[in-house]
Amino acid sequence: MVTDAYILCGGKGTRMGQLASNLPKPMLPLMGKPVLEHIVLQCVKNGIKRICLITGHLSHVIEEYFKDGNAWNVEIRYFKEAEPLGTTGAFKLLESELPDIFWIFYGDVVFDMDLKRMYNFHKAKNARMTIAVHPNDHPYDSDLIETDLSDRVVQVHPKPHAADLRVRNLVNAALYLVEKEVIHHIPIGKSDWGRHQLPKLCKTLPIYAWRTAEYLKDMGTPDRIQKVEADLKSGKPQRRNLQQKQKAIFLDRDGVLNEDIDLIHQPEQLKVFPFAAEAVRKINQSDYLAIVVTNQSVVARGLTDEAGLNRIHAELDYQLAEGYAYLDDLYYCPHHPDKGFEGEVVELKIECECRKPKPGMLLKAAERYNIDLNGSWIIGDRQADVEAGLSAGCTTMGVMTGNGLKNTRIAPDFTFYSVAEAVEYILKEPHKPVAESLLQRIRTSSKRPYVLAIAGNTGTGKSTLATYVQRYFLRNGINVLKVELDHWILASEKRSSAHDLHEIYQINRLEEDLKNFLEGKSVTPTGYQRNPTWKIEPPKYKLTSETDVVIVEGIVALMLKNLVDKYDWKLFCTVSDKTFYRNLYQLNRWKGRTDEEIKQMIQLRKSSEYNVIAEQGTLADEVIWNDAI
Repeated sequence: MVTDAYILCGGKGTRMGQLASNLPKPMLPLMGKPVLEHIVLQCVKNGIKRICLITGHLSHVIEEYFKDGNAWNVEIRYFKEAEPLGTTGAFKLLESELPDIFWIFYGDVVFDMDLKRMYNFHKAKNARMTIAVHPNDHPYDSDLIETDLSDRVVQVHPKPHAADLRVRNLVNAALYLVEKEVIHHIPIGKSDWGRHQLPKLCKTLPIYAWRTAEYLKDMGTPDRIQKVEADLKSGKPQRRNLQQKQKAIFLDRDGVLNEDIDLIHQPEQLKVFPFAAEAVRKINQSDYLAIVVTNQSVVARGLTDEAGLNRIHAELDYQLAEGYAYLDDLYYCPHHPDKGFEGEVVELKIECECRKPKPGMLLKAAERYNIDLNGSWIIGDRQADVEAGLSAGCTTMGVMTGNGLKNTRIAPDFTFYSVAEAVEYILKEPHKPVAESLLQRIRTSSKRPYVLAIAGNTGTGKSTLATYVQRYFLRNGINVLKVELDHWILASEKRSSAHDLHEIYQINRLEEDLKNFLEGKSVTPTGYQRNPTWKIEPPKYKLTSETDVVIVEGIVALMLKNLVDKYDWKLFCTVSDKTFYRNLYQLNRWKGRTDEEIKQMIQLRKSSEYNVIAEQGTLADEVIWNDAI
């Protein structure tokens, strides 16, 4: 491991105004100690033994505070610039005494990182210099690093940028791992790494970019130092350190973030959904990582190459950044298993481990970012996304945009209209208080199995609540069996013309089946496809001695007269009329109905079943308002 670090501390802090009038910028207070002390503590945490503080403006303030570093169990010495030398000048003057490899940190960049990961990357690439890079929500006014497919830096784009610049959102984070050899190539005198030297050095030396999602923040303005202080108070920097397990929201690309026009192979074809940037921005503001995992067979088909795909992803980054959002990373599979087509790239027409429905991309991301897959989610619009998520151990979310889960044989755990609603649900967890209350109720009851009923009209969030409660209980060691009453719905072609709930739900059979089920017998319903294109096999329900809780979920859950008394707790879901109409419209558009058909269907339901079901709410022990989802 690298045991030497140089910290640039000579800035005057002109952007800090009166805050830095009597202090050098690195000595500004942050959570009760100077910014520079936070950096020194990170050095110690990462095994650095020797630190050289490169000072200038008000150097004595720094020297009087840190002295020889003994109080921090590290050796500290000083190099005071007689005049400002930029960010590279001091290293040229120190060249003869520099160690073979060393870290360079900036005294106004607060970080919390597992530096050995960056070091291992540096050694694996046989790099001469490695730059920490990360995406941010303002790449347009940041120094951008352009790399090739091996992560080697090929170009540096200092700000300001040309309006038509399209490169990946990889911002120079001002943290470097440097071999002494690099210093031989920089000139004597005042100069800057980002603006002057890196654009030239990357043309002649193997310089690589280490992409990180760990905490790295420039606190060079008054508002930024306030944001950093808020982050430190919340513990976010420590949580983002890759020594800690991370959580991710994995996102499919086409149909989830952008319009799916089928086989996008040019940047101008990519159109991000109007709601996508806000959804990704909300992930950015949370503790989750936003990571895209996408099958891109356009490469194997010969429609573009990987460099061309990178340009498409640069356009994706650009459009997201217009909404102040960014992706922590993006993984793609360029392969396709089917061979024998004109123009194909034969070596990419293979059975691989990365193409969804296999979980290869998720597993690779998990290794790279130390992700807890069981605590992570995947949002997709195809069965392959659902299967990949299930194989990796993630909670799965399907969306109605893009392919809309057409022809799926495996239902996702949750279904939402778009990535916007899906992300909102993940982050807000509106049903957590309900689940917590129910868990407490069950733990104080000796009844097993404890039977919960969840009822309510169509579009009131019953299924979402039931699934959340089920998964919450499982995480807390409660074995749950969820019985979905929709599986007893009679196919429309077998119904009479009258809209009769008793016929639609086969109430007589349903009551008999559930009675047998609760007596321990195996029950198989007729099966129901939520979307007319789905091909999902009906489940088989059977109690076991290990079943702690049964959740009976469906419109008619409280209409089953011979079962109502067997429920231990009854919940009824409801929403406002506005939410009801919106949900039904989205659901039925997804099913392929026209606006006129939807209008007629809603009128029929309102007149024939809506009030009948709503009346069942009087039987409930608890009414749940689901307008928030």
